[in-house]
Amino acid sequence: MAESGRTVILCKVLSEKSDKQETYVETLESAGYNCEYLQTLQFEFVNISELRACLSEADKYSGLILTSPRTVEAVALAAKEDKNILCHWEQMPAYCVGPATDSLAKNQLNLQHCIGSHTGNSKQLAEKIVLDVKRDSKPLLYPCGEIARETISCIVGDSGILLEKIVVYRTLESKTLEQELPKILAKSPDIFVFFSPSTVECITAQLKKNFFNVKDIKAVAIGPVTRDALINSGFNVYATADKPEPAALMRAIKAAELK
Repeated sequence: MAESGRTVILCKVLSEKSDKQETYVETLESAGYNCEYLQTLQFEFVNISELRACLSEADKYSGLILTSPRTVEAVALAAKEDKNILCHWEQMPAYCVGPATDSLAKNQLNLQHCIGSHTGNSKQLAEKIVLDVKRDSKPLLYPCGEIARETISCIVGDSGILLEKIVVYRTLESKTLEQELPKILAKSPDIFVFFSPSTVECITAQLKKNFFNVKDIKAVAIGPVTRDALINSGFNVYATADKPEPAALMRAIKAAELK
């Protein structure tokens, strides 16, 4: 049981389409932590009509790559006016990073052949794709964010597997972050959890703007890419969760508390 009053701040976007975030809170609070969200990011969907056109031509592709819940939401948005365009995709391979994306793909898109729930990051998923997909297969459709790292493209593309990449959302700073971050800091929380490099970038900018020292924050990262972003921004990283899931985060927080 955590010491009474220990506060953990989850720095991420709030999505009404995902109950996975509530699972993080439930897991932490069941262990005795006080848990709060700091809404750091918001998203703007783009190129949805182009994505719809791609989805309607399923016979051109051998499968789908989904690296975040946001890409699942983009596909759902593209199919909103015509659910039938997903019928041909239901039995095709859908490579998903982590259990949250996997679950959303099954529940929102009715995809029946999701692969990759055990993977914790894009590198692990890319390595799985390289093992699974034949080099002479049709392209994989890869909807992604505007600032998506090139991990998937490099590892999968360099292996000779064809990808068709389409940007389907942009990441923006939350409109409330500037007002909410100082209020959170005033409570002297024990640990900040960072879920993506984008959250690191936004919070770093606001900390510097308000003359806060990043070294004063006890940072925990979800995954090695976010950890590296924190280190590059000057944070001390006390622990890194090896997978984007509540149990892994709990282990990381407990490790951080020992330092």
